[in-house]
Amino acid sequence: METKSIEQLEKDYWKEPSEFPTDMVKKCYQYRKISIAELTDEQIRLLISQQIGTEYLIGVALEKLKRNILTEGDFYEGDLLVAVSGIPTEFWTEKQTELRTFKNLVELNRELIKNELGEKKIDRINEKIKASAQHRL
Repeated sequence: METKSIEQLEKDYWKEPSEFPTDMVKKCYQYRKISIAELTDEQIRLLISQQIGTEYLIGVALEKLKRNILTEGDFYEGDLLVAVSGIPTEFWTEKQTELRTFKNLVELNRELIKNELGEKKIDRINEKIKASAQHRL
């Protein structure tokens, strides 16, 4: 699966516009064409934050977070973690195993996350996990 792009996996080929409204839209368009295995941390962060291909990227993102909970895209240490924590609660309903993995990663790295990102950020991440876990009921 990682040899294919999001575009190929979704079988949804976006028509290239004559002009992109923003640089971010252009990046998303381009990143959907790259095989998942070749996506950078930043590209994964951006796609997840834009809710593009999340079902195909969540496993890769969690593996990256296992190796380094503070995996950094282009913005700051932990921006991939923040992007994953921003995934809508509805997504996690179908991805209970991934939600448990994410919850465990956050619990195991709580102090590191708190020290690097601050008390408010870890609290928001935990609130999001709790809401996602309750949403499935």
